[in-house]
Amino acid sequence: MNWDALAAVSQLFAAIGMMLSVAYLAIQVRAGNTLAKAQSRHSLSEFILTIAAFRAEHADRFARIEHGEDLSEGDLLFRHWSNVQVLLHAETYFHSHALGLMPDSHWRGYARYMSAHVVSSGFAEDWANLGASFSEDFGKWIDALVARLPPVEPRPGVDPPAATPETAV
Repeated sequence: MNWDALAAVSQLFAAIGMMLSVAYLAIQVRAGNTLAKAQSRHSLSEFILTIAAFRAEHADRFARIEHGEDLSEGDLLFRHWSNVQVLLHAETYFHSHALGLMPDSHWRGYARYMSAHVVSSGFAEDWANLGASFSEDFGKWIDALVARLPPVEPRPGVDPPAATPETAV
């Protein structure tokens, strides 16, 4: 066997080795993506489980807030922080979907949930105060949901009076 033949055989083995390495890496990347998606879904599920347990624990207070009974300062703060909690989860879900870590079918259901949540008592007011704290693309999405809301008449004793040019100082 001459040197040219030996070099050709060596190049053939190198090419086969390279193709096997690329195939192995592709399999590993796919497995890593599957694992990342599963971990993301698990993390989001734990987050929503915490929120659900919190809501169940405080169901009476949530019912009072949603029915617009006379709300104490504590009720108003509770409603505010509950909205913060939902918004933090929503932004996480929003970006997980944008990164491809969540299937569209899960996102569509969550988007319907958020469309229903933005009509809850006090949400629009809290969002007006908090919106700038969230990422721009998430903010635009929530702004679009809130913009679709019909105007709401304030409820005496429940909703704060709307600011007028004279009171907005």
